[in-house]
Amino acid sequence: MSQARLAQPPRVIAWFVDLFIPNAHAESIRGELVEKFPDLASKSGHVGAHRWYWKQSAKTIMGLIGTAFREAPWLMAGAVLGGFLLLEFSTSNLQRAVVAVILLRSRHVTPYYDSSGAFAHLFWLYNGVLIGRLLVALIIGCTVGVVTKGREMAGTIALGFVSFVMAAALFWMFVAMHNPVDPGSSQRSWSTNSAAHA
Repeated sequence: MSQARLAQPPRVIAWFVDLFIPNAHAESIRGELVEKFPDLASKSGHVGAHRWYWKQSAKTIMGLIGTAFREAPWLMAGAVLGGFLLLEFSTSNLQRAVVAVILLRSRHVTPYYDSSGAFAHLFWLYNGVLIGRLLVALIIGCTVGVVTKGREMAGTIALGFVSFVMAAALFWMFVAMHNPVDPGSSQRSWSTNSAAHA
């Protein structure tokens, strides 16, 4: 492998950092990381330079996310909160919509299933909900990206983080209340179970 190739920073992380950099600051931020890499590669070796580049890239990404929230706090908070509420509302109603489509297909008659029919019904129910959730998440992520123009990655990463934290909190609430954990559970089902226990 040539020396020129060894002195290049990792392409994957460089591409990932580029996703977060606003166009106005692209050359200066990218230049700072790329300029120091060959010197470190010659002094610390290939592995040390790569380790430094990964750490600096992570710091740069976190700094860019923080800058996006400092520059437009209301826009970012509103977009993330709105995206989260849309995600919660749509995913909580998605299973009902998929069941309604499946029942419409069977002309609203509750069919008798043999084992293969039951398997097919459950297959379409599960995969319909999964595909629906992926499409809903994609549409809402794109919407948050459009609203936070110029800060798209910061907005969608924040939305993903908030969704993950809320899902983890709901999971541990169900565990603490000794309720069966349903991976597709929503805020609505938690409030219904809470009212039943009261």
